[in-house]
Amino acid sequence: MSETVAEGSLAATNTEVLRRKGKSFYWAGQLLTEQQLNNAAQLYQLCRNIDDIADEAVTVAQVKAADKQLGEFHQALIAKPMASATTSLLYQQAKSLFDVQPLALHALADLVNTVRQDLQLVRVSEHAALLRYCYGVAGTVGVMMTCLLGARQREKALPHAIDLGIAMQLTNISRDVLEDAHLNRMYLPADGIAGVIAPDAIIAANTLARHNAWLGVVDLLNLAEKYYKSGWQGLGYLPFRARLAIAVAAKVYRQIGQQILQKGEQQYWQSRSVIGPAQKLKLTVIALFQVSLAAVSRQTTAHDKALHYHLNSSVKLPSQKHNDV
Repeated sequence: MSETVAEGSLAATNTEVLRRKGKSFYWAGQLLTEQQLNNAAQLYQLCRNIDDIADEAVTVAQVKAADKQLGEFHQALIAKPMASATTSLLYQQAKSLFDVQPLALHALADLVNTVRQDLQLVRVSEHAALLRYCYGVAGTVGVMMTCLLGARQREKALPHAIDLGIAMQLTNISRDVLEDAHLNRMYLPADGIAGVIAPDAIIAANTLARHNAWLGVVDLLNLAEKYYKSGWQGLGYLPFRARLAIAVAAKVYRQIGQQILQKGEQQYWQSRSVIGPAQKLKLTVIALFQVSLAAVSRQTTAHDKALHYHLNSSVKLPSQKHNDV
């Protein structure tokens, strides 16, 4: 009895964190079943815990400790040694979600390895590297959500789920250039229209640097559209309520990028784009209407392999590691 109460309390805590920190995902999550929402909230909490290990490491000693901790967790996921108390906590969180899901555990291992990159100096040299990063921190979440939501024909659903994660991460990067600059991180690829930009120049409001960064933001948002389209095309593989929820999440998150473009360059640097309740409600109605019209409800489209060209060149995707479908 006490164990059941404890599990219920933990689920409530995870859901509250999702409500406060992941507002768009919590909004869409109201369409999920209670178990699906609890699982999604638990995954969100796990991913936040992993991110916090990297983001809170400031000094050289902290960076070294964080890299060690994440490295041990990665080893725990692929080889299962219990390296330390902290690693054990993260590992138990993962195991409670994915105990019989080796595909999801491998995706989580990819995520952990990618987050470790943020402990180093972040300067993205090319679009290919950016897409691999987006797969690592967000496409992997698409893989894990596909497992948690019970998608049918998982081997066909996975590429679309990965693409939706990539699209959302491209939106994140486009929205947070100034915030990332304050962390001495630059994700805009140097081989793109933005060119090489120093974070300090962004912080100092250098006119040329900010203009070039804006051009890079527009470029990434245009790229994100291709991945949103692919992600939307895979919704038909999901159970009905999950399909509705992910459709809403995709619409709301995509709108962040659309809002950035609509406001323009000057406004972009003044405030961080957020989607308010009224706009979320409007987007929710649109998404539900489109799904109810069977625009995607049972229709599926063959995945555009070109979207994964740069991933397949150097990243072994989870769908290639296991066939547990």
